Amino acid sequence: MQIPCRTLAYTHKTTHMKSAIVRAVAVIFLTSVAACSADEAGSARLKELKEGMTMSQALESMGQGPLTATSSDTMRVVNGYRRMRYLLSGGDFQVVFAREIPGDVKEPVLQAKETPLVFRNDTLLGWGWRYFVDEGMPKYQLPTPLRAIDTMTTPLPTDTSKKIELAPSPSAPAAPANPDSSKKS
Repeated sequence: MQIPCRTLAYTHKTTHMKSAIVRAVAVIFLTSVAACSADEAGSARLKELKEGMTMSQALESMGQGPLTATSSDTMRVVNGYRRMRYLLSGGDFQVVFAREIPGDVKEPVLQAKETPLVFRNDTLLGWGWRYFVDEGMPKYQLPTPLRAIDTMTTPLPTDTSKKIELAPSPSAPAAPANPDSSKKS
C-alpha cells in the first residue's frame, strides 16, 4: 500500500507538534517541581528553628539579618529582618521574613528573596511559604504580605472634596443610630 505524500507530511507535522508540546509540558513540570523542592530563601538561617521557640530564640539562632531601614521604617525591622505585625484572631501575630540577600525594607516582599516565620504571642508556629499560605492565611486570616506593602505605600487621596470616613475609636462612645432617639418624650 502506498501512502500519498501529503499524508506523510501531515503525519510528520502533527507528530513533531505533539512531541514539542510534550517537551514543553515536561520542562514546565520539572521546573515547578525544582522550584517547590528548592531550599527556602534564607535556608541557611532556618536550620536551627523549632516550633514553639520564642521570637528571641529564633532570631538568635538565625543571627543578624541583612535588611536595612531608615529612621521612619525601623519599626518594620527586627534584628535585620522584615517584620509585619497583626492583631488578629485574639492573638498578636508577627511575621518575620528571613533572608540572606542585603536589601532595604522598602523593597516588596518576594518569595525568591524572603521566607516568612509566623509567631503568635511570641511563639513560633511555623515557617516557609507553604506554611504561610496553607495554614497562616486561612487559619489565622493573615493578609498576604503584598497587600500589606501596597497599603503602606499607597498615598492618601489628594482630592479633598471627597470625605474620608474613619471608623470610630474603640474608646469613644458610639453615636445613637437615630439622633432623635436620645430625646425623651
